[in-house]
Amino acid sequence: MPNGLQVAANGTLRSRTASAGRTTYVYGTRDPIPTQVVQVAVGHFRRIRQTGPHGLPLNSHVTTGSYDRAKPFVDLVPSQIAWVEREIGAAYPYEAYGVLGVKGGYAAAFESAGLSTFSAEAGLTKPEETPTMVHELVHQYFGDAVSEKSWDDMWISEGHATYYTLRYKDMLGLEPYAEAVRRAYVYDEDNRGITGPPGRLKDPLDVLGSTNAPGFLMLHGLRLKVGDAAFRAIERTFFERYRHKAASTQDFIDVADEVSGRDLAPYIRSWIYGDKTPPMPAAS
Repeated sequence: MPNGLQVAANGTLRSRTASAGRTTYVYGTRDPIPTQVVQVAVGHFRRIRQTGPHGLPLNSHVTTGSYDRAKPFVDLVPSQIAWVEREIGAAYPYEAYGVLGVKGGYAAAFESAGLSTFSAEAGLTKPEETPTMVHELVHQYFGDAVSEKSWDDMWISEGHATYYTLRYKDMLGLEPYAEAVRRAYVYDEDNRGITGPPGRLKDPLDVLGSTNAPGFLMLHGLRLKVGDAAFRAIERTFFERYRHKAASTQDFIDVADEVSGRDLAPYIRSWIYGDKTPPMPAAS
């Protein structure tokens, strides 16, 4: 590409060669990544280098015009990784991480593997958006390193990301966790009859918006049922067993049953496949 532009992509920059007014960038990854979370961006970026837990290389790229406003939020990334590692009980799964802040009307946040992507202005300059940074970071574990075997298993990605994000919001004092549970329950009650359950959605377009709340509520209730220690063991075992593989709802059920020594299939299936919203989760 013409000199003066920079490239950001998944993995690690292996080489950069300039010749005859053009520059060639070569990126590579140590680990396999799902094709739907591949990212390549070309533009005018400033690179931010940091070090995360265990010496993890952090390479972020922010469009030059937003650098000064975005830099304080990019500085949060090492502590966010440390928090997620503690919660899930497993080290970050790729060789490097970073955030990509792009220019213009990018209306979403995206869990591109190793390089979560945001609108620089809308997603990396506002305190209320920092939980979204954690949401995309959790996707590095669930959705990227452990991908969905089918679209009917999307709750594995969105449910986990929502669960840990709402715990993070509670920690920051942005929203009480109990209120997040109540709000998610009302949402599922209002929408499940229209969209169908998360594991059998009526419309493929609902695969993102209608898998978050029920997946989150199932995980919240699972923790109440089995206790903190067993829940963490289920999460860690599921992640490690299916790391760099595709997993299904049945795979999660099998791990939950194995680790807990209980038959949790009826409970999990009620949230993922039930036509009606199950009772509000409670300890049992």
